[in-house]
Amino acid sequence: MILSNILLAALVLLVPLNINTSIKNFDSNHSLNNYLLDNNTSSFLVSEKGEIIIDEEFKIKNSFNPKSVTFTNLLQHGFVQNRSQEDVASIQKSFVSVLIGIAQQKGLIDINNPVSLYIGKWTQLEEEKENLITVRNLLTMTSGLDASLNYLSDPGSEWFYNSRAYSYLIDVLEKSSGIQVNDLSSEWLFKELEMQETFWKERRKGVMGFPKDSSKYGLVTTAKDLLKFGEFILNGGEVGTNHIISDIDYFDDSFSKSQDLNEAYGYLWWLNNTTSFMTWDKDLSSGNLLPKAPEETILALGWGNRILAIIPSEEIVLVRLGSFPNDQHFNNNLWEYIQK
Repeated sequence: MILSNILLAALVLLVPLNINTSIKNFDSNHSLNNYLLDNNTSSFLVSEKGEIIIDEEFKIKNSFNPKSVTFTNLLQHGFVQNRSQEDVASIQKSFVSVLIGIAQQKGLIDINNPVSLYIGKWTQLEEEKENLITVRNLLTMTSGLDASLNYLSDPGSEWFYNSRAYSYLIDVLEKSSGIQVNDLSSEWLFKELEMQETFWKERRKGVMGFPKDSSKYGLVTTAKDLLKFGEFILNGGEVGTNHIISDIDYFDDSFSKSQDLNEAYGYLWWLNNTTSFMTWDKDLSSGNLLPKAPEETILALGWGNRILAIIPSEEIVLVRLGSFPNDQHFNNNLWEYIQK
């Protein structure tokens, strides 16, 4: 089942992606090859209908610029069988979205309940106001909190990309299940998907570390494992005949507009099929998030322009890992090189 029948029915009317035939012979597609190299890509994978048509690893040029040092010191964990293994930054959010859905179908949580019901006191707000913030608010970036967890607006009234507030979803998972996030993720997801190169790692923060408002944990993985996760999503939350995601309503809602403030955001997933969008800077813009990508594209995006993209009607999954690109519009311009 590709996504779910409900979601697929809505997607078949959209214009499909036409992969340039030369992409299947990667060595002959010099423009794509050079573009990826010039923009500090470490891994690039594309699958179509379950067949890997690109599987490439690149050696990133050493540099002493701040972004290169950040990637080497904080984001690149090492290598597994010559594959770059990296903290994929906010791509982790889309994994947590799925884990929250599994927790709800297990009866451990209800996303309409207050966050404080599961983890106790967690903000700078008085108890009455804190109890208004639901798990759904964290999934949709509408907590009403600033990065210091102080009051910004009423929950649900403003969209603000708040990684610190989001990170308390991991606490919700751990405390509602009584299982540490690595064990929980392995038991519920990683083993089922045979993601053997993926784990959570506590981050170093402060000087030469991650910002204090970032998530406590980083998700360390490879492009190979991210591709497995993307194909799992493409297949409607199933592995073979095993329905890992049985809550189809939650699954569909994850890839639909989750609120009216930012059409391009579902449950910790980015959406491209919108007439307007907001990004991290809170400015509202018209059109699609990535105008050069197919409208139906679903995305998990991470710091340094790490990308997991899913195009349902064409059964395509794309993964890009690596350091910060030189092209400030890389996420959008990349699609020129892989479409007719």
